[in-house]
Amino acid sequence: MHFKQQNSNAQKLSFRQQLIGLFILFTTLFFTGCKPQPQPGPDGPINAGTDGIYILNEGLFQMNNCTLSYYDFESQALTDDIFTQVNNRGLGDTGNDLQRYGNKMYAVINNSNRVEIMDVKTAKSLKAISLTGKSPRHIAFYNGKAFVSCFDGDIVRIDTSTLDIDATFYSGSNPEGLCVCNGKLYVANSGGLNYPNYDNTLSVFDVNTLEMIDTVIVGKNPSKVCCDGNRIYVCCKGNYGDEAGRLLEIITSTNETYRTWNNIQNFTIFDGKAYVYDVRYKGTSDAIRVINLHNDSYDQGDCFIKDGTHIQMPYSITVNPINGDVYITDVHDFSVTGDVICFNKEGQKKFTFSAGLNPNAIVFK
Repeated sequence: MHFKQQNSNAQKLSFRQQLIGLFILFTTLFFTGCKPQPQPGPDGPINAGTDGIYILNEGLFQMNNCTLSYYDFESQALTDDIFTQVNNRGLGDTGNDLQRYGNKMYAVINNSNRVEIMDVKTAKSLKAISLTGKSPRHIAFYNGKAFVSCFDGDIVRIDTSTLDIDATFYSGSNPEGLCVCNGKLYVANSGGLNYPNYDNTLSVFDVNTLEMIDTVIVGKNPSKVCCDGNRIYVCCKGNYGDEAGRLLEIITSTNETYRTWNNIQNFTIFDGKAYVYDVRYKGTSDAIRVINLHNDSYDQGDCFIKDGTHIQMPYSITVNPINGDVYITDVHDFSVTGDVICFNKEGQKKFTFSAGLNPNAIVFK
């Protein structure tokens, strides 16, 4: 499923943003009511290995309602919009990515064309870097540098000490996810604005010289890229129709594809496993699976969730690196408050709580 861009002068929308925009036509612009209270199980959020989690809530495109929530494990309390509370201003329009590097947290705000840099302890803004006209998408880090992909085709490099831009270079058609692995920067060129003629390449740069050293052919509409040892993993989303998404494993020494798994739209890598989901199976237990990368098998059968917990529309998947808990965000129909659901490694729900509108990224504090 995909919605075409209406004209060449329209805002640069990803598939996800177009889908959200369509829902605006069918939903009210203001939501009332009380948020459900957290529902901790017997092994609840206390002692979860970190103090709490920040959740980036994407909001609705052109509604300027992106928010940052914070959930405290000890008190089991949610602060709905901690960024506004701390900084006396909103976060912006369409939050696309949230990552931590050291003691700073970086939020990529797509339609506001900026990267918001915060203190990870307090969510206090340290600097907002303007990227006017570039439509920033995702961020990755290496050796004191932050690399930001932008839908205008560029990669912007930020010095994480001075918080200044120190380089800009071209990657390809509407770059999305990126990562650094074995001295190389890999960038997924999605071609997301060229429906139905998506791109299918990764641009590979020397991370020190920023020289493009290779172009790798992958699947249609590549999005997320992740490094694990001497391999990178690339999610290619297909065309949202007759060509399903898939996950590729690429050996970085040769940049050749080693393995491929079908019917995957998003993933994360942790401890030799790929936690994956496919939105084509939304609302069913088959949506979430775990691939054992050592023996190329599906751990825990075809279904990660073992207790019947229902997820209507998975939107992100994250693993707590301290205790292995798995966090899945559910945006339901993109028009109501989304949920964050935490599972233990065995696929049993530990707790759940409501976050903001379209939660799409999590950072651990």
